[in-house]
Formats: sequence, C-alpha cells, structure tokens
Amino acid sequence: MFLIAETSVCVDCSIEHAFSVVSNMERFGEWFPEVISISSMNDLNHGEVNKTYVELVSVPLQGKRSIEIVVKESVPCSRFVTEGRLFPLLPRMEIELVTQAESKTNIKWRMLSRSKSRIVKLLLLPVAKMIMQKRADSGVFALKSLLESGLRPVP
Repeated sequence: MFLIAETSVCVDCSIEHAFSVVSNMERFGEWFPEVISISSMNDLNHGEVNKTYVELVSVPLQGKRSIEIVVKESVPCSRFVTEGRLFPLLPRMEIELVTQAESKTNIKWRMLSRSKSRIVKLLLLPVAKMIMQKRADSGVFALKSLLESGLRPVP
C-alpha cells in the first residue's frame, strides 16, 4: 500500500464520543471536504465490519463520483478502517484513536492506496497526495470543531 495523506489532532472529548462520530460514515460529509453525500446501503450498525455505504464525492478532473465504501475493520474506541471501490486508486481510510488524558483523544487519520500498479504510483499518487493532504488537514480540523462543539452523536 502507498500512503496518500496523513494527519492527526488532539480533541477535547471522550474517546467514546469521537469513535461514535468517526465510525458513523453517514456523518463523514459533515467534516470531510468534497463529500457531497453518503448513505447506508445495508442494515448493519454503524461501526460494524461489512457495513456498506455509497458516497457521492467530488473528484478532480472527473466531477461527481459515486463510490461504494465498506467497513473493513472496527475496534471500538481504537481503530476504524474503510475501503473504497474507486479504481484505480483503491482508497483505504484508517482512523486510530488514543486517549491522551481525561476527556482528550488523539485522532490519527490516514489515507492509503491499495493499488499495486506502478503507473498509479508514478502518475496518480503525486497528484492524489497533494489534493488529499489538503483535504485531510481541513477535514481533521473540521472534525475537531464538530467533536468539541458539544454536538451529541447521531445514532
């Protein structure tokens, strides 16, 4: 896998609250740039492995794209991983949470490419890195604001 973007932030909220928000992908568009909408495709609970979503996102040079996203790993209050079916990049989002102090949580957000293509590595990844790092920094800052606003998680 190839790293596309990575950022982290310390938020003033409990790890339980932070995990409930990041593991509910229907809320992803509230904090991550260029996500137009995202909705569940099955009846599994948010944060459950194999929970599937469809995301409508703005992709540079391609416009709006629908992407199927599947939860691949979910460890409550610790780790949340999804994979998207956006060819040829094949994105993987990883979020790790660690308690820093009472009611403080460190959130590490990372986007990787699952592609094994050398062409993707040489031509697409440099552009994707530039775009996604800006989105990641902005998104994690927005997530911090959302979590610290006192807004309670949506079930």
